[in-house]
Amino acid sequence: MTISASKPTASNRALIIVVLKWLLAMALLGGLLWRSRDNLADLQNRQILWSAFAIALGIRFFSLLATFSRWRLLVRGIGLPFSLRETFRLGMMGEACNLMGPGAVGGDLVKAALLAKDHPKRIASVMSTVFLDRVLGMWSLFMLGAFASLSPVATKPGPEFAWTLWVLWGGTLAGLVGIVLMFIPTFTHSRLMHWLTTWKFVGRIVKELMDSIQLYQGKPHVVIGAVALGLLGHLGFLTSFYFCAQSLHQGQVYPGFIDHVVGLPLPEAVSAVAPLPGGVGALEGAVGWFYEQHQKSLDANSSEKQLAAAKDNGVLTALIYRLTTVVMGAIGLVWYFSSKGEIQKAMHEVETDPQVTDPNVLTG
Repeated sequence: MTISASKPTASNRALIIVVLKWLLAMALLGGLLWRSRDNLADLQNRQILWSAFAIALGIRFFSLLATFSRWRLLVRGIGLPFSLRETFRLGMMGEACNLMGPGAVGGDLVKAALLAKDHPKRIASVMSTVFLDRVLGMWSLFMLGAFASLSPVATKPGPEFAWTLWVLWGGTLAGLVGIVLMFIPTFTHSRLMHWLTTWKFVGRIVKELMDSIQLYQGKPHVVIGAVALGLLGHLGFLTSFYFCAQSLHQGQVYPGFIDHVVGLPLPEAVSAVAPLPGGVGALEGAVGWFYEQHQKSLDANSSEKQLAAAKDNGVLTALIYRLTTVVMGAIGLVWYFSSKGEIQKAMHEVETDPQVTDPNVLTG
């Protein structure tokens, strides 16, 4: 009798991928913590300002409200009713999903699915609002960093860090051109855009973006309002990050407020696109690199000890900032577990709906 090896099911393959991602994230974070072990041990000798951490936590909460409101504006812009109470509920449930990582699904997909269940004929439109919300949020983040770099109190970047300003301004200008073009129907329906949707790697993203922006042609006030809320929300998140630094690094050299606003957009972007659960390890490593580059910008002749201390302080700041996300996600778990059956049903409806070609585009 021969025994044939059965092929792994889709759910098993997904579980394997999740486990591998978490192992990679934990290995990366563990390496960073091991490298920072001396400064971690030194924390017991530092004066921790818990009041600054409390301020960081409060600012993050109000920044989340701005982010939730941005999505609500986009949803109402396509004619769907969306109350403030429901916006907050779905937003906090999304935070809970992000806290748990991709073990189940991404927070954005859960929010979209729960909203779409009440509008079964508009599922694709709802999914598009979440995708556009992501795009506008990233553009707002880059724009904020680019504008902050014009401040006279910003630290002049050293040669190894100056290229990041070009990235910020390039992303800002590219986003502006894209926003202008999105309001021109002849462009969004052109042969060029149709051709781009056939590209192997970026075609899916281009198609999702085109489907999203076509919903708002003739409604520039909605997009402008969403961008304004994006700027407000990200300013709050970066301010929260700065207060986290204040809570840890009394007596230490660390970037100022404006320097955080200029230097953190790229680490935040790296964290968002990294194939790791919640960007674990990627954010900490990127912020450590930013702190190290800031030290080089302050003193081109910084010693190896000074650079190592700066990098370690960046990793520690990112860790305490992640603690604020854990607190908010833990609050969202109240709504998540009370609505688990509702989530499973809504997810099944989205994944099997023919209007939605690829819901996984929202899970990152």
